[in-house]
Amino acid sequence: MTTGMISSGDVAVPPTRTTVYEAIFGRRMTKEFTDEAPPREALERMFDAAVWAPNHRLTEPWRFIALERGGGARRRVAELARQVAYDKVANPNPEQKRASADAAKDRVLNAPALVYAYSAPGRDEETTRENYASVCCAVHNMALAAVAEGYTLDWSTGSVAQHPDLAQALGASEDWALVGAIFIGKPATAPSSRRREASSSVSWLN
Repeated sequence: MTTGMISSGDVAVPPTRTTVYEAIFGRRMTKEFTDEAPPREALERMFDAAVWAPNHRLTEPWRFIALERGGGARRRVAELARQVAYDKVANPNPEQKRASADAAKDRVLNAPALVYAYSAPGRDEETTRENYASVCCAVHNMALAAVAEGYTLDWSTGSVAQHPDLAQALGASEDWALVGAIFIGKPATAPSSRRREASSSVSWLN
């Protein structure tokens, strides 16, 4: 009987010319994607990278739900995102509210790939907190793997992740903590960002 466990020494590393540093410095979030969808094999490699995130007690708390484009799950979640976006628009103009709501809905329907990441609770508050941190690391592993695969992602906790009925629509356990909605695809334009130099945030102590 297989347990589904694999040793780190037995992991098949996908061939790539992308170095770790290139993936770290090249990783950017974007909301604008081309229509090209990542093949399932590429997404599976991203999930393979995700589950090797740091995980103190080996609780393996990550739970990923991938929504097929054109499927019923996408349509249900898109409608929930539309409702949240409509209610959040402060502008009382009905046309403005509808435009924002429709944009949120279309974003879900048209995303090249869409994954929801959840964290399972631990046996106590400390473990639950550590589990959430591990899943955040897992999503970052996905982001770095996406760079190696030629893709990028957007990690969202906005309208697509805020409806109270979302967990039920996804079949997620009510005690899981939502870490975010992960949009994955080819960037429509090359995204860029800025950071302060690390020396401004580092203290060296004797």
